[in-house]
Amino acid sequence: MFWSIAAAVLFAAAIITFLPLLRDRSLWKPVALAMVFIVPVASLWMYQQLGTPEGIDVTGSPDRTASRNTGQDPNAAHSAQSQELDAMITSMQERLTETEPDLEGWVLLGRTLISVQRFPEAVDALETADRISPENPQVMVDLVEARVYNSANGRISTEMVAMLQRALQLQPGMQKALWLMGIAESQVGNFAGAISSWEALLAQLEPGSSVAQSVQAQIDDANVRMTATGGEPTAMARAAQPMAAAEPEPAPAEEVEEVPEGIKVMVRAGDANQSSIPSGGVLYVVIRAAGPAMGPPLGVRRVIDPVLPLEIVISDADSMLKERLISSEKEVMLQARISLTGSPAARSGDWQSVATAAPMYSPETVELVIDQRVE
Repeated sequence: MFWSIAAAVLFAAAIITFLPLLRDRSLWKPVALAMVFIVPVASLWMYQQLGTPEGIDVTGSPDRTASRNTGQDPNAAHSAQSQELDAMITSMQERLTETEPDLEGWVLLGRTLISVQRFPEAVDALETADRISPENPQVMVDLVEARVYNSANGRISTEMVAMLQRALQLQPGMQKALWLMGIAESQVGNFAGAISSWEALLAQLEPGSSVAQSVQAQIDDANVRMTATGGEPTAMARAAQPMAAAEPEPAPAEEVEEVPEGIKVMVRAGDANQSSIPSGGVLYVVIRAAGPAMGPPLGVRRVIDPVLPLEIVISDADSMLKERLISSEKEVMLQARISLTGSPAARSGDWQSVATAAPMYSPETVELVIDQRVE
């Protein structure tokens, strides 16, 4: 009954979303019709992959054990749905490459690829959209978002910042651009600039809503960090007075490190397993709230073809949802896994670590040792 209701709700939402395109008599109408089915399938597939305890927990639950004992493949349904979705996306890609340049089509394809975590292809699709409409602020912001997801460390580069700034010039007050600008400023330690961007965003949100509360939490956190580091000049002030930084007494390193940017994590292979773990896999570091593994994770860090040992910093840039940031938890659970197939869901033959508790903003480094093979 649950799946029937969920599918019906998602199907109705997809029809409402793509209704303007369905009314159009252009060549895009067949693709819009296909998306009415792609969106619900993609949503249900992602929930099954990442939204259930079985999507990440591969320690051998009774249901999974029972399915193995009965000879049934627990991943068969997921695989079939994934193949169907891949076929739909491939058909959409072929249609777009064979027809005249279609801005809306490439943007929709890029967002769909982001939703199924095919980030390199999403970047390609949105770069095509950017070439079709180079001064389109929405395309520029979507492209920055895809590039951040596709990066190994979740950092927003100076080139991405310039693109966000241009988007805000063309469309002041753009919410996603303000959110990403705040993250970019926070990543370089310009907490005053981050607060400025997030306050401009907060002014547009409904007071008391979950999104507004998340943004306010980020502002409060940035204020705490700015105070702990003795205040941080804005990027404009640093550019106007390049020599000013050499005059004051530098703050002791210990004071700066009191409020880390996130959780320091060291991922390494077990000494006895180093030679058994093949190269060429994809590293996933899954971040969950402390307690029972219910619902989707808070965030996921993805590193292609990692070289172990590897040191990373987990932060809000790794959050899966803007409304549910990693920093909203006092303590999280971390688990590292090497996927041999590239799938975000665990597969037989993958290697993983045990789930380890980690307090937020602790100066200590959390060590994740990959020494367990998924059966």
